Amino acid sequence: MKQKIKIYSFFKYILTFTYAFLIFYVSSQDTSSVTLPVFSDKIIHFFEFGLLCFMICWSVFSFSIRIKHIYIVIIAICITSLYGLSDEIHQYFTPHRSVDVLDWFADTSGAVTAGFFWKMLVYKLQRRQKSLAMGKTPINM
Repeated sequence: MKQKIKIYSFFKYILTFTYAFLIFYVSSQDTSSVTLPVFSDKIIHFFEFGLLCFMICWSVFSFSIRIKHIYIVIIAICITSLYGLSDEIHQYFTPHRSVDVLDWFADTSGAVTAGFFWKMLVYKLQRRQKSLAMGKTPINM
């Protein structure tokens, strides 16, 4: 049973790192021929890095049972925000790409929003587990 949990946890880390690499790869591509509506790139950044933060929470949660959940969320937000900052710096050195502070702000905003949703999801799941353990009717999600 422990081996199965370790493999599952390892799989979560692999998925998270693969997604982070995918972000890096896409930000390395030339986008001079791509035209997007105004501010749509900010929406893309918001959801792209929000998903990364959610995946980091999902990965870290499996190994950090003793850490309070809010600390996991804060750590995930910080990691995601720093990764977004490093991505913007990386784009400075990429031809036909530019650094935009608003992109980093969208990255961080997405991370904060995803962290909030992660915390709410964990809270609801824990309440549901407690209700089931006490023999009560489960709380609707």
